[in-house]
Order: sequence, then structure tokens, then C-alpha cells
Amino acid sequence: MIDYTKESKMNVRSAVEKLTKDLMDNKWGVLSVIDVKKILAEKLKVEFDDYIILDVCNPDLAYRGLSINKQAGLILPCKIAVYADRGKTKVSLYNPTVALSTASSISGYDKLNRLAAEAEDALKRIVDMQV
Repeated sequence: MIDYTKESKMNVRSAVEKLTKDLMDNKWGVLSVIDVKKILAEKLKVEFDDYIILDVCNPDLAYRGLSINKQAGLILPCKIAVYADRGKTKVSLYNPTVALSTASSISGYDKLNRLAAEAEDALKRIVDMQV
């Protein structure tokens, strides 16, 4: 499965605030916040549902991955989308193991896959905190 998605009882903005705090409490950082609704309104003059993409990173895991193979940076950082969908808020993780699977030919893949699984497990636990 490409994603790990849970429904939250919070609205998108509140879910992003809580998710950001929970990430930081668990040694993850938010590198960027992409407000898709705002970008689409500015660039295309269209209305869209609330949709926020967070680029998240655990510095220790990133360092370990880049130390194995610098091409690991091609799949960093991890992505979590928080969005409104038919009146419900969804929190959706792009599974790191899926992201890495596109790079199965790079050296150190097995070690990187273990790191991706570690990241995925940690991020799923954090996503579960948002319900």
C-alpha cells in the first residue's frame, strides 16, 4: 500500500498543529509546510479544500541513510498530507518503504530499507495519535 491514512476528528488546521507538536515530541522536525489550497488560489484562482503537505525529517535517520548512500536524499524528506475530504479530515503518510522501493537498484538498499521501515513504523505511530 502506498499510504497509511487515518481519519481525524479535528479540522485540518488543528490536525496540522497537533501533528507538528507530536512530530517534534518524537524527534521529528517539519522542514516545510506546503499550503496547497493557498497556492492553488494564488496561482490558478481556484477554490480547493484545505490541503497541507508537511515535509518531515528525523535527523538521525536521515544522517544514517545518507551515510549509507547519498542518493537516499532523493527520497527525503518524508511526506505527510493533511486534507479535507468530503467533510472529513484525513492524515496520510506516504510510506517511506514505498518511496524507497523506487530505488531498489542503489547500493546499500537493504540497509536503507531497514531505515525506511524504522521511519515508517515511527511515523505510523505519530499518525495514529491524530485520530
